[in-house]
Amino acid sequence: MIFRNINTKSRKNNYVSPVVKFENESWFSDMQKLSNDELMRMYNTVITGRYEFAKNAWYIPLAGDKRCPIMVAKGYQAPDTPEKMVVFQDTAKTLEQEYQGFIDAWDFDFISKRDIQKAIVTILELRSIKIVDLCTNAC
Repeated sequence: MIFRNINTKSRKNNYVSPVVKFENESWFSDMQKLSNDELMRMYNTVITGRYEFAKNAWYIPLAGDKRCPIMVAKGYQAPDTPEKMVVFQDTAKTLEQEYQGFIDAWDFDFISKRDIQKAIVTILELRSIKIVDLCTNAC
């Protein structure tokens, strides 16, 4: 389900809003399932550049902090014991089913961190939330 404004294309310079570019993508639909807090957690992780999201990391046992963007957004911590790894794997399987489009797009490099950042801004703006980007680094 996509909520969007009617004016998605500028007549002056043929600018196409990111919502038009992303609206038919399953990964974008999956991102819309995330809450505002989850989107902001993922957004802040992307723009700070201090964490490298893992790819194909759903079932890597005790390999350090290896979480995909969905796990980060949901607030799950990397497991540090075999017992926590079992819970992590079960959680990962559930999330993998629910967010399959996003996970495949991320794991197979169909989307980048920049795409994720743009999608988050688009979703939040569609929800009438404005992000003021104060980033001075190469975002």
